[in-house]
This record gives sequence, structure tokens and C-alpha cells, in this order.
Amino acid sequence: MASIKERQANKAALINLDDDEPQQQAAVRSEPRTAPGQLMNLQGKYAQALDENKQLQERLQAAVPSELPLDDLHEKAGRRRKLTDDQFTELVSNLRTNPLVTPVTARSRPAGGYEIVSGHNRVQAFRELGRDRILAVVIEADDDQAELNAFYANLLQSDLPDFEKYLGFCHIEERHPTLTRVEIAANAGVSKSTITQLMSFSNLPAETIDILRTHPHLVGANAAQDLAKLSEQGRAVQVTDAVRRLAAGEFDQTRAVKFARLDAAVKPKAKASEPLRIRSGKNTFCDVLQADKVLRLVFSSAEDAAVTQAAIRAVLQALADAKKEK
Repeated sequence: MASIKERQANKAALINLDDDEPQQQAAVRSEPRTAPGQLMNLQGKYAQALDENKQLQERLQAAVPSELPLDDLHEKAGRRRKLTDDQFTELVSNLRTNPLVTPVTARSRPAGGYEIVSGHNRVQAFRELGRDRILAVVIEADDDQAELNAFYANLLQSDLPDFEKYLGFCHIEERHPTLTRVEIAANAGVSKSTITQLMSFSNLPAETIDILRTHPHLVGANAAQDLAKLSEQGRAVQVTDAVRRLAAGEFDQTRAVKFARLDAAVKPKAKASEPLRIRSGKNTFCDVLQADKVLRLVFSSAEDAAVTQAAIRAVLQALADAKKEK
């Protein structure tokens, strides 16, 4: 008896997915409009993506890893997954005492040597450890497939920042403009809502994006979605200021979103100055605290407070009279 997956694949095989094949009834092929039709269409494409991914995994498993000289491995700009200093230090420490479990992936270069597809940080860690060779699998892949392999390999990492996921999906959309987000989601093994949420980064101000390129771990997809909505409501300046403060360590993500929502007419509470302590010998007579336009006196006794109040009243009245005469 055929499994559910086999039956779905059989159904998908009956569906025409070739946009270039001529149609008998219409000059331009359109996507199915009914829910069952859309489901069958997606099932077919999803089955195809699963099959292609399975074939890739089988090729990688069948490939025999070999040790390549580090000098022959070349990095492609923009492909390396960014790690924090602590994460990279932890990786180096791990590889100093433990063997490399997952070989890096590379492909041959026309100019000689190999282009790293995935495993840039492992290669860099080996270099810092003073080693000259690393275990690697050499694959055959064109430019598009190499980029996809690198992105999907990083996507499996639980600590990959949402901002870098967003950049990866943007790259896929740029390289494959005919793909819908439903198709991109199916190929990546995530939901369309996940893609939609990640793409909210694109609605952030350009200044905010610049900050995130340097600090990709700052803002997650949930906060990005909230900040993007505020930016679209005309609060782009507040959003950028909030993220800048987040980068400075003044806020966490929750406080950054609240700060960006803060109405312009509502100013944050003024920070109180350091208290000035007035002493009488070794004893404290009073503490003077000032915050913006407010001056506060705290006495050690009610009697001292009453005496000082009378003295202050006389001084303040004299100042007021002098100002009036001017």
C-alpha cells in the first residue's frame, strides 16, 4: 500500500509545473485559484523540493571527506555567518580539544583552490589554532546552488540572528524573482508567516538597518515587526534612536519598543542628580536632591526641617522681591 507521501507525489506528478510548456486553453498559465488546487500545486512543489534536498544530502553523504590545505580555501565576502566574540571564542576552545565532527563544504574555483560554501568560522578557528589542514567535502554546484547551500546550512543553526535570516531570504528573492514567498518558505522548511515576519526588517529606517548590519543580534523578528509598524506610522526617528540606545546597552528589546512608542509630548523622567549631603560635624544635617526644576530637601529631624523652611522662605522672598524690582 502506497504511503501518504507517495500518494501526494503521484498526485503532484499529474500537475503541470513547467511555465514554459504551451497551454492549449490559455496563452498565459495562471496559478490555481481554488483551495484544493492551490494545495495540490504546493504539494507538488514541496515534494520536488524534498526530493532535491534528499538527493543533495545523499551526494554529500556519499562524498568522501578529505583534508584540504587551509591556504587553498578562499572565503566569499558576505557568506560567513557572523558570530559574537564569545561565540567564536567558544568555537575555538571546542575545536582545540575536540575533533571536527562536521566537515566544511567547498567547491572548486576556476582560478585554483576552493571556495568555501559553508564552514567559514570553522576554517577561521583552525587558522587561529595554527593548523594547516581541515576536513572538507568538495561538491559540484553553480553560483546559485552554492549560495542556497550556504544559506540553508546557516539557517539550521539555532543561534542565527533573525536579521541574518532576513538578509538570506532577501538574497533568494533577488536571485529568484519568480519564486513566491510560499515557494521560498516550502524550500526552506518554514511557514509563510515566518517569512512575512522576517521581511518586516525591510520596513525599518535605513539608519536602523545600518546599525543592525554591525550588530545583527540586537533585534529579533518580533521586535522588528513592532518597530517596523511604528516606523510606518511616522516614528522612524524614534525607532532609530531606540535601536541606537539598544546597541549602547541602555535598553533591552522590550524597552526599545516602548521607547519608540513614547509620545513626543511625554518626556522621559529627568534623571536625578547625585544628592548633596550637608553635615553638622559628623552628623548629617540634610540631603539636597535636584531633578530638573525640582529641588528636594531631606532632613534628619522634623525640627531642623521647620527651622530651615522658615529660613528658606525668607531667602526666597528676598530673591522674588529683587527680581520684581528689575
